[in-house]
Amino acid sequence: MNLRKTTAFALALMSLALYCSCAVSAPTAGSTIEIEDLIGRAVTVPIDPQRIAAITGPSYEMAYMLGASSRIAMVKSGHTTNYPLALLTNPSLADCYGVAANPSSTVNIEEYLSCGIDLVIYYDNSNELKKFGSVGIPAVVLTLNTGLFDTLDAVVSQSLSEYIQNSTAAVEKLASILGGDAIDKCDKWKAYVAEKTAMLYDRTSSMPQSQRKSVYWGNTWGENVLATYPLTNRYYEIWLCGGNLLGPTIGNGNFPEVTSEQLFAWDPEIILVDNHGNYPELVIRDMYREGSRWESLSAVKAQQLHRIPAGIFFLDKGTTTTLMLLWLATIVQPELFADINIIEEIQYYYSEFYGFELSSEQASRVVEGWYERIGDEPDYD
Repeated sequence: MNLRKTTAFALALMSLALYCSCAVSAPTAGSTIEIEDLIGRAVTVPIDPQRIAAITGPSYEMAYMLGASSRIAMVKSGHTTNYPLALLTNPSLADCYGVAANPSSTVNIEEYLSCGIDLVIYYDNSNELKKFGSVGIPAVVLTLNTGLFDTLDAVVSQSLSEYIQNSTAAVEKLASILGGDAIDKCDKWKAYVAEKTAMLYDRTSSMPQSQRKSVYWGNTWGENVLATYPLTNRYYEIWLCGGNLLGPTIGNGNFPEVTSEQLFAWDPEIILVDNHGNYPELVIRDMYREGSRWESLSAVKAQQLHRIPAGIFFLDKGTTTTLMLLWLATIVQPELFADINIIEEIQYYYSEFYGFELSSEQASRVVEGWYERIGDEPDYD
C-alpha cells in the first residue's frame, strides 16, 4: 500500500470515529448521559461538566487540548508545579487545587466534595472508584490503551487501523463527554494522528528485520534503568519507527525488571530513558560516566541514550504519543526520516492543537525533556 492510499484509509477511519480554587458550592444537577469508559464501566456523567478533576497523569493535557482548561478545578499536584510549559500555556493551572495521587493511593473524598467536582478522571482502582460512586460523583477511567493485548503475537498481528483506533480511544471518549467544540478538536487531532501514523507505517512496514535497530526502553520506575515495559506494551510503536523492541514478554506488574546480564546479552543499539521514574538525567549521567558498569553497551559507546521528551506532559502519553513517535523515528532511522524537522513539528503541534506559538528554543527544551521536579511525589500515570 503506498503512502497516499494508506493515509487516505487512515483518514477515512478517523472520520468515523471556571476558575480553579475550591471555595465553591456543589454544582447544580442537570442533564446527564450514560457512557462506557475504557474499562467497560457504565457511568452516568453530566452533559457539559464544569468542575473536572483531572487526576491521572495524561488527563490534564488531554482536557487542555480539547479546550476544557477553564473547566478543570482539580489536578494531580505535580501538574501544578512540575511542568513549566503547562504553566506557560495556562498560567491559571498554578491556582488549581492539587491532590497527591497515584494508581494505588487512597482518595480523600472530602476534597472532591468541597471542590464541587462533577466529573473525575481517575485510575483503574475499583476500591477508590467505589468511593466516588457512594457520594454521587461520576468517575471515569480513561487510561490510554497502550497495553491491550495479552500476547506479543496479538500485538504484532494488529492492523494499522486497530492501532489508530486504540491509541485515540481515550481522547475520543473524553471529547464525547465534554461535547461542543471538543468534538471538532478531537476530529482534527485524529486526522493528524492518522496521517502521521500512516506515514510511519508506509515507510517501515516492509522493512526487513536486519535493518531494524534494537531498542530498549528503561527507567520506567525510580532511577533503575533495568525497570522496563512488557513487550506487549510498546512493541508496535517501536516497530512503526523502524525499531525492534527488547524486553520481557511478560513480567510482574506494569514495570517488570530485567537483569543486568540480560541487558548486556541484548546489547541494544538505542536505549530510551523514560521520565516515569523522574530521574532520567541521573540515569543517563551514570551510564555515560567513565568507568560505569554500562560503558561496554553498544548504545552507551555510540552515545545513543535518549530521554523521552516532555512538554505540557510527557510526550509518550496523552495526545502527544504520535508526536513522540515522529521524534523517535528520527532517532531510530535517521536517514529514512531525514525529512522530519522535529522542532518544526513540535511548533506546528502546539500551534494547531494548543493554540500556542512555541519558539524554536522552547521546542528544543521539549525535546530535552522540559520537566522540573518540585517536591518528592513521583508523577505516575
